[in-house]
Amino acid sequence: MFFAQTEILAGITNYFTLIYAVMLVPEILIEAFPGAVNANGDLIKDAVVYGNITAAQVLVALTAIAFIAAGFASVFIGAIVNLPFVQGPSVAIATFVTYTICRGFGYSYNQALALVFISGLLFFILSASGLEAKLHEAIPNNLKYAVSAGIGFFIACTGLSKAHIINFSDSAFATIFSLNMADKNNVSAVLALVVVIFIAVMLKKHVHGAIFIGKIACIIAAIPLGLIAVKNSFEFGYNMDVAAFAVKLDFGGLLDLSGGRLLSSVLSIVIIIFCLCIMDIFETISMFIAMDNYIDVSRKNEKGGKELPHIMEVDAATTCFGSLIGSTSISTYVESTAGVIEGGRTGMTAFVTGFLFLSSVPFSPLVSLVPSAATATTLIVAGVLMMGVLRYIDFNDITEAVPAFLTMVLMPFTNSLLIGISIGVASYVLIHIFCGRQEGKKISPLLYIIGFLMLIAFIFIPRA
Repeated sequence: MFFAQTEILAGITNYFTLIYAVMLVPEILIEAFPGAVNANGDLIKDAVVYGNITAAQVLVALTAIAFIAAGFASVFIGAIVNLPFVQGPSVAIATFVTYTICRGFGYSYNQALALVFISGLLFFILSASGLEAKLHEAIPNNLKYAVSAGIGFFIACTGLSKAHIINFSDSAFATIFSLNMADKNNVSAVLALVVVIFIAVMLKKHVHGAIFIGKIACIIAAIPLGLIAVKNSFEFGYNMDVAAFAVKLDFGGLLDLSGGRLLSSVLSIVIIIFCLCIMDIFETISMFIAMDNYIDVSRKNEKGGKELPHIMEVDAATTCFGSLIGSTSISTYVESTAGVIEGGRTGMTAFVTGFLFLSSVPFSPLVSLVPSAATATTLIVAGVLMMGVLRYIDFNDITEAVPAFLTMVLMPFTNSLLIGISIGVASYVLIHIFCGRQEGKKISPLLYIIGFLMLIAFIFIPRA
């Protein structure tokens, strides 16, 4: 009886710890739809952006889909591997889909879903054949940490911009907000900063669900500040048109047969799918390493050696499932450690969390009440937490530090995750080659291939 109570408590803890991430994904993905947000980053609710569906309805549908994906995926992984791991749409890959695949390469959301589905199939093949382990071993740890930190930096900068804490202009790289409270953008900036500080204090005091609590507090505070028009927030009621995204993958639109662009479009597809797989591997391995601090699931023991390939295969299967219902790549959340700390040790923890996610679907229309300031606070704090891996990068070795720095900084500064990854990997290979034979021996032959692909990727990345 005590065991069951512990697992249920761990599942509830995971839910409140991770609901922010599940809700953040649709808030990122909505920007993949042209015309859905204005220059200030605010949702244009009545803009028709997908078929005959408005931006507000698309956001509600994407939120419901995210809850469904997280719910079923968590139940599935709990049943298959019997460990307290929680799955859901990846924040990092949602960012990649929005800003690189859709806004960078110009693919539609349905075409992006097709690419995610293909990456899921490839990921499954890599996992089942053991090639995913070789890819993981070929890429240096410092680069993996730099990619995670860079995505975190990118997400945090997006949050700073969305809250108008910083504003980009032609005359300066970025300008800071002012204290002129007659301007709602400045009100939004101040509110976001206050809530970020509030969340940081709660995290320091180990309050479960601190980011979610901060988001709710921001929404409540935004009402008297005039940042939410409550009266018009539920105009579209509970119209969750999830079916509009189900099995709507557009494979036919991936190839451009006009004007001799077939080769470039094929290369774009290969590069994107490769990056999706690499990012998925990064996330899953990072989760596995984090869990090793709490429960015995590492590669060092017999159980861990058997479970990791299964977890990878489940990730691949749920990614395919997610794309079919309209979500981006599904990955295992590293924040699952919250439930483990509470005593969760079996798949029952994941089952409880999954059930709570599914129970949240009817509340999806409440996202209409989320102002940009609340979304921004989540982005900023989530980005800061992702940047925590910086402490593991060896900045004492210049051959490791420079590629890591380029990877992390170029992501937000170029508004492209792919540019950061490609320059980071390519520079790592080139630096070690030019440093001589001894340094060159540190590089796996597979990394030379990856570095070459990244150079090709850089050449074909669309420029704004």
